Amino acid sequence: MNFNLTYNDLATKSTSQLAALFQQASTAIAANQAAVASAQSLLAMIAQELGRRGPAP
Repeated sequence: MNFNLTYNDLATKSTSQLAALFQQASTAIAANQAAVASAQSLLAMIAQELGRRGPAP
């Protein structure tokens, strides 16, 4: 989700619109953090597997 807003854009929004936008931004951040955590877990698993295999011949 792309949030290209200015202070003027926000000033024209109602309180309920700002609350909804805040929720959307929070959800996008949480989703991104979940993707980062998943990728870090995958990298760790790959590193462990490569470690088990030892050096290439």
